[in-house]
Amino acid sequence: MSTYKKEVNLINCFDGSLGKDLLRLERAVIDGMVSDVFGFNAIQIGGYGHDFLSDSRIPNKFILSECASSEIQGLPHQSPIKSSSIDLVVLPHGLDFSMNPHGIVREVERILVPGGRFVVSAFNPASLWGLRYAFLKYVRNKKSNSPDLLSLWRLKDWLKLLSIEIEAGRWGYYRLPVDNEKWRERFSFMESAGDRWWPIFGGIYVLKGIKRVRGMRLTIDRWSSYGSVRRAVRPTRKEAAKIFQCDEVDK
Repeated sequence: MSTYKKEVNLINCFDGSLGKDLLRLERAVIDGMVSDVFGFNAIQIGGYGHDFLSDSRIPNKFILSECASSEIQGLPHQSPIKSSSIDLVVLPHGLDFSMNPHGIVREVERILVPGGRFVVSAFNPASLWGLRYAFLKYVRNKKSNSPDLLSLWRLKDWLKLLSIEIEAGRWGYYRLPVDNEKWRERFSFMESAGDRWWPIFGGIYVLKGIKRVRGMRLTIDRWSSYGSVRRAVRPTRKEAAKIFQCDEVDK
């Protein structure tokens, strides 16, 4: 069963002039985050036909999707990939419009090697893009059960529970998300102003994280043989004196 709802016609978010404008900005941010990641295997989940691994230095690159023509066919939350085998996972809008985003994040944590990197981009619900999504969802499918966009703070809580530590983050696309290119150019000043004055209202956010594996600490007081360990400890001065006196008496 597909993990995406298709009632809202926003899944291919890189179509049209507006989508290409968004794609240029997002590619620049993601390329900078994946270019310094090394390893053997990298996989892209989502992106809808666009290659976000072109600037990656990892030799083995794959794209996972539900299409039969993809390099790896499978569900994002139930992939056929071996656990702890991927060095880099890129999710360009792989969580948007999903009915099981938490399951996808858990699957990403499963397939990542310890120290592996995770890059995800998503629409910000508290932005003009979020208002656009809510408006189109209401107008086109008033009775639909389409999912809401995933907020940054909720995603960070999920990553923290799965021991994925955030290394870097970036907000972007503050101008009006309209199809008319002239109107977008008129509001281009909002890009520099948004980065300085209202960064949390960017249309998209991009996060880069690393999978941390906590070390195991051994505690001696929980061992069943703790008593034998104590007997092997070097005796104190008083104990040594008693032993020496006993040896003289025996003689």
